[in-house]
Amino acid sequence: MKKVKFKKRYIILSLIGILTMGYFAFRYYIRPDWFDSKHIYHKVYNYKVSDVKPQKKVIQDINIEFIYDKDVEKPSDGQWEESTRTDVRLYDNDSVLHVTFTDKSKATIPIFTSRSGPAFSKESIDSRLLKKLSYRFPELQVNEKRSTIELGSVLMLYQGDTLFQIPDASTEIQFQLKNPKTGKLQTYYQYGGAPDFNYFRPVFFLQYQSNSTAENQAFFDDYDPSKELNYWDTRYDLGSNTLDVKQDYSFYNLFYSNQFSNLPVGISTTGDTFKTTITETYVIEDVDGGDKAVKVVSRSKTYTDKMTYTTEVLDKKLNNSR
Repeated sequence: MKKVKFKKRYIILSLIGILTMGYFAFRYYIRPDWFDSKHIYHKVYNYKVSDVKPQKKVIQDINIEFIYDKDVEKPSDGQWEESTRTDVRLYDNDSVLHVTFTDKSKATIPIFTSRSGPAFSKESIDSRLLKKLSYRFPELQVNEKRSTIELGSVLMLYQGDTLFQIPDASTEIQFQLKNPKTGKLQTYYQYGGAPDFNYFRPVFFLQYQSNSTAENQAFFDDYDPSKELNYWDTRYDLGSNTLDVKQDYSFYNLFYSNQFSNLPVGISTTGDTFKTTITETYVIEDVDGGDKAVKVVSRSKTYTDKMTYTTEVLDKKLNNSR
């Protein structure tokens, strides 16, 4: 009789153990979507975590573009070229550095400071750097407002100066997702702190079920590693479009390619040749049916004479309002 009771108890405990293991297996490893009514789970492929290794590059060509929205009146003089662009909406009434490096690679970096790229690093762009750079233009008298420090530091770059990454992120997460429409794998890069140990659970990419199919597909359709703005900004997704991994912190841009400008950069004054192109771009109108597409007019001028550059650019941009 005791043996029968022991066997029953053993069987019951075994069943409980099997059911518990089954629950955890399905809940965390096999079908977590069965237990979550808020999210759509996308399988993550080729998930890889690596330490960030800062890079540096030497500047070959400099083009600084000032972009103005359509409420700003365009000067009537000069020759202007008209074009349609999809990249300027993120830079309305802002300034951008377009740079070509000696290794022939290129980068586009908005002229402001941030912990996340593309941007300049607050650790490098400061009043000390501005003062050091201003010695290159002895006729210039410049104030040290924060906006002046950022813009002035970039406006006084030389060919041969070095840009170097100063990452706040310690970790790069590289992963792939399958586009639901095309079935093709798309590669993404996320920067932040090291992810917590997840007990060998598979990693998933989450989107809200409350979003429309079109809204969720828009994330995948935006993917284009070759375009200048090579990232998806998750700040407005309110928790959608995210990996189900825990990190102390992660930055909001999901990048489509591993570019130099993914991380904030600093400036090292290693150059000795002045040559800078200044481009002015004015938005004329939105393009019907175009996703962020606008019609613009632009003009450019390349400077090699520092006195002319000081008068026409530095004095106006740094000591007067735009």
